[in-house]
Amino acid sequence: MSSYATFKNTFLFDVLERLNVVKISELDNKNTQDIEQDAAGVSSSDNESDTIEKDSSSDSIGKNGPQQHNKELVHDPYLVDWNGPNDPENPQNWNNSRKYFTMFQIMLLTAVTYMGASIYTPGEMEIREEFGVGHVVATLNLSLYVLGYGLGPLVLSPITEIAKIGRQPVYIITLFCFTIFQIGIASVHSIGGMIVMRFITGVLCSPALATGGATIVDVMKMEIVPVFLGFWSVGAIVAPIVAPLLGAAMVVAKNWRWIFWLQTFMSAATFAILALFFKETSASSILSRRASRLRKETGDDRYYTKQERIDAENDFWKMIGNTLSTSVQIIVREPIVLAFDLYCALAYGSFYLFFESFPIVFVGIYNFTLIESTLAFMGFAVGGAIAFAIFLTYLVKVLAPKFQNGTFVPESYMPLLMGVCWFFPLAIFLFGWAASTHWIVPIIAEIFFVICVFNLFQVTFSYLAFAFPKHTAAVFAGNGLFRAGFACSMPLFGQAMYNNLAIDGYPVGWGSTIVGFLTIALCAVPFALYKYGASLRERSRFVQ
Repeated sequence: MSSYATFKNTFLFDVLERLNVVKISELDNKNTQDIEQDAAGVSSSDNESDTIEKDSSSDSIGKNGPQQHNKELVHDPYLVDWNGPNDPENPQNWNNSRKYFTMFQIMLLTAVTYMGASIYTPGEMEIREEFGVGHVVATLNLSLYVLGYGLGPLVLSPITEIAKIGRQPVYIITLFCFTIFQIGIASVHSIGGMIVMRFITGVLCSPALATGGATIVDVMKMEIVPVFLGFWSVGAIVAPIVAPLLGAAMVVAKNWRWIFWLQTFMSAATFAILALFFKETSASSILSRRASRLRKETGDDRYYTKQERIDAENDFWKMIGNTLSTSVQIIVREPIVLAFDLYCALAYGSFYLFFESFPIVFVGIYNFTLIESTLAFMGFAVGGAIAFAIFLTYLVKVLAPKFQNGTFVPESYMPLLMGVCWFFPLAIFLFGWAASTHWIVPIIAEIFFVICVFNLFQVTFSYLAFAFPKHTAAVFAGNGLFRAGFACSMPLFGQAMYNNLAIDGYPVGWGSTIVGFLTIALCAVPFALYKYGASLRERSRFVQ
């Protein structure tokens, strides 16, 4: 087994195991002490066996409490669990190089798939000319991709929590299909086919966006998880910012089809890396693999894990339905969740609205070339670095001491958002009304935008996770649907809004003003939650 340790629980070795090309023994991972005790109990002490049976009954549990029942579980020789707190296969016990390499791989997967949304935009004009369609139809290729990765997690994310599946095969198989569909888009000859495949690839790219954070939680210690989640989020922001530059280079060098050939090559390379080296990170799935190998190796089907038993009792589609139903109920009944969903949705939609306003400003006013106009997106990258520094400083200086002295409450995140929320309307108004000044001013507006939006997302997900710990999946699913809905729709009407409200010298001024006033209204959210959040949580039936 030692010679296979590097590749154990990777996709390649999972396939080779199923084909019986390689065999990994798990006999060393059996709890031999419990097995010996059990064997002795069966052969020499029928009374002890009777005692265990009695302890399993309701009368025994009622008389002696759960202690005897727990004892039975602890000494169950067929229950597969970690071999103590230092089990090397537990992702929490991996060495730092393995953890950081896993972090790199999940960031790479997120970046390559997430950039698929915006990498399309530089080729939109050529696509419109080739297929003879208007702006709205061509923009569906962007909007439906975004909608796809909003809807995909509703089904794909719960699959990653099933012990017998886990995260790794969902990442790898969806990435493989994602790569194949890029070939189809690169060679498509109808706009309808292109739009359908763009939606499908949006769905296929969603696991990394929705579950990447869970992978980080799998391997990193809880005290440093927020830092690495923030770092991963910076990568997720940079990807759709760099993508238009890559797409523009392909359009200038070749044509729009080479945008998707480039996406194919990047996806294929990422697939090769992950298939070879990305190890399963879900603890329940690793244990399930261990149990499966023991069942196969010993011929004894009694080996099991706790999560396998739980999964066997649950109906998958019923679980999906319950999650959606709970999402809707929480949004309707919880003002905290509704406020954050609206705030995040407007921020996400505004980001994709920039893809409509950038050509109007940087090409229409400043006469930038296609590549120069995509370089203008780099302001977002600078803003992401500054925003991460602000978030990290707040974690270390404010939140860490509160965790240590036991005074932390979810509302402890609100002062951060109270401080940066004003950068959102500042960015929108500055971008809209400074468009006729120097070209650097709209780029500075991008920096202000990301300083707010990055920290808004960090605060939102952290606050909701702490406030609704038993309904985190439902809360995040609702938030994702809100964000995808706004981000899908705003590019469709963005250009028409800007054109109809344009005045001489300020082509995006009044259109940006509409969005800007909405952002000012939402600045009240962190202040209201800082004051009333605790009382709202106390009255919530979803918290209790």
